[in-house]
This record gives sequence, structure tokens and C-alpha cells, in this order.
Amino acid sequence: MNYSGNTDFASDDRVIRAGLVLSGKNFDPIVDGAVVVRDEKIIWVGSAQAAPAADFHFPDLTLAPGLIDAHVHLFDPKGLGTDHEPSEAEKVLAMVGNLSKFLSAGVTTIRDLGSPGTLGSEIRDAVDSGKIVGPRMVVANRCLTITGGHGYQFGIECDSEEELRRAVRQLLKDGSDCVKIMASGGFVHHRRSEGGSLYFPLFTFNEMKAIVDEAHKNGMHVAAHAQNKDAIEMAFETGVDTLEHCTFTAKPTATLDEDLVKRIAASGRPVIPTVNNYWLTVGVPWAEKEIALGNLRRLYDLGVNMIAGTDSGIPTTTPDLYAEGLRVFHEVGIAPDYILRSATTAAAAAIGLADVTGSIEPGLSADLVGFGGNPLEEIDAYFRPRAVFARGQLISAVA
Repeated sequence: MNYSGNTDFASDDRVIRAGLVLSGKNFDPIVDGAVVVRDEKIIWVGSAQAAPAADFHFPDLTLAPGLIDAHVHLFDPKGLGTDHEPSEAEKVLAMVGNLSKFLSAGVTTIRDLGSPGTLGSEIRDAVDSGKIVGPRMVVANRCLTITGGHGYQFGIECDSEEELRRAVRQLLKDGSDCVKIMASGGFVHHRRSEGGSLYFPLFTFNEMKAIVDEAHKNGMHVAAHAQNKDAIEMAFETGVDTLEHCTFTAKPTATLDEDLVKRIAASGRPVIPTVNNYWLTVGVPWAEKEIALGNLRRLYDLGVNMIAGTDSGIPTTTPDLYAEGLRVFHEVGIAPDYILRSATTAAAAAIGLADVTGSIEPGLSADLVGFGGNPLEEIDAYFRPRAVFARGQLISAVA
């Protein structure tokens, strides 16, 4: 198969050859395939027999699109403990250190949904300019919450439509790519339980609509942390672009509102359920393991567009454990091609990068990962990233 966009190869083009290449948006397999890269972009994909001599040859690897984590906190003080307030230097060191850990896991793009001040956009710019090596970043910087609400430690506290519109404008000024709002309370607080805030929306409908309108007017998408049914529905109805967590937290048990889920599925609106290493080990805080896993499977059965995201930054969920989230999808019976799509093509579209990355085809960034095994055939392949390319540059390769 040849996706040739440009067959006039140049002497400085780089050729990456692999035993199997999962090409295009449908992951069409090319046995003994090759990818030709010029500068940072893919210019050709096809049989290695029709390509120039390989600069990199991985005969035993499956070459797939670089993975995407659509929900991370590159820095989260909860992940470092609460004995003291970290200095700016400690925050930067922690964030930069996590960049390399993501790359080693095969993750070449992340969306940072909440970090202190403008550190997220500053580190993004440093990566983009080549000052430091890291995955491509989409950043929210500070989240929007109510006074004392979930995430206030690294957020902007707002209690009126006027304050919220001003805050969105400030985020734009700060260099944010997107807006993260706390539509409900959460489960991690360094001083106290968030109690009832888990079970009702933090903002009014008009307040949330003001956030979405102001963000969209300024070209930013909106992600909403939403745990309970009313917060999820409000976020959906006000036009929030991605629904984060979407757990349907309630007392006495977390129960899906299937009519609402069907509406979300029909819209194609992305849901990032933030599956991670907790789900199959210690469990999640909003439901017993069987209920949480059953609800996740039901989202899939009802046709929801679920996207891979780990909430990396919460305690003990670290970048190197990215593949554990994909294992959770596998354990509830989600199809292998859906899982790979959730971590690549669908994820790129969800965070506004469909024209930049997410699949192996001409015109897109050469973000690639070579797995020891075919992820469409074995989930354990995700745990064996043997070669990682970010923007066409070889980042790591292991035997």
C-alpha cells in the first residue's frame, strides 16, 4: 500500500523501516513497511521495497502512531505529598522530569489539564522551540473553579459570570490552548473531604455557558471535570467539548443515566473516563470495582467516543504507567482497534490535533512508536515500546 504524497525523495529524508506498519486512520497493516520523514513530517508510507534505504530498521517491531494521553497533570502537588509548598524550581523539575517519562512510555502528545500559573504553556513553548525534549503539549494552565472548589490550589476561583469571562480572557493572555473547568467536586483534597460537592454542579447553567461561549469565541476548546449526573448533563448541554471522568457518581451507587449517555454517544462528544492503574488494583473512589468497570463497559456498549487519558499526576499514577489504562479497556472487553484509536486518531481529534498527529500518513507529524508486538493482537504490546520518534526525531530505542 502506498499513501504517497511525495515520491521525489531527497537525500536528507529519513527512512524508518519496520516489520509491520499500522498505517492510516484504519491502521492498515503493511508487512515490511516504511515511513519516509522529511524534517518533522511524514511524506510517504508504503512497502519498504519501494522506499530508499532505511536509516532505521526495526524488523521485529510494529510501528504505530505515537500514543496520546488526553488528561494529565504534568505537575500536581497532590502527587508529591503535602508536607510543604513546592518551590517554583521543584515544580519545573517535576514537570520536565515527567516529559521524558511520557516519551519512554511511547506517549508523544499530552493534554495538561491543570498546572500552576503559566508553567504549562512555558514548558510547552520550550518543547516546541527545541530547548527541551518532550511530547507535544496542549495546555490549560490554571483550571476554573469556585472559591475553595476542586482544584483551587492551581486554579482561578470565580463566583460570577463576569469573573468567569474575565478568567477565560486571562487564560488566553497566559497562552492557554484550552480551558479546564471543574463542573463538580472531586475526590482528592489535601485537607478535607469534598463531601457533597461530588453530587451537584459547582457552577450554574448560565455560568458554565458563559465559560464555553467565551472560550469558543477565542478559539479554545473546553474540558469539564464532571463526576455527577447533573454536572455531566450541564456540561454536555452548554457545549463543553470533552467530558472528563463522567463517572455518574451518586449515593448509594454510581448509576449511568442511559438516556443521557445515548445523547452523548449520538453527538460523538469525546468522553475521557481517565482509566489508569487504580482501576484494576486499589479501585476507584466513586464505586466498587465491579460497578465502575461495568459502567465503563456500558459506555462502550452504548457507543460513546471514549478517549485514553490517565489523570497522571494524582498519587501513584505516573507517566510510565500509561499502558495500564489501556489494559483496563481491554479487561472490560473493548475491541483492540477501538483501544488503539482511543489512544491515537480519536484522541488527536478530541484535543484539536487531527491535522497534526494521531496516525501514520503523509502530512502529519512523524510521531511514532515501535512496539515489541502488535497492539491489535496483544494488549501487552503497549508495555513494550522499543523505539519512540517525536516530530521525526528518534528519542529512544532499546533492544
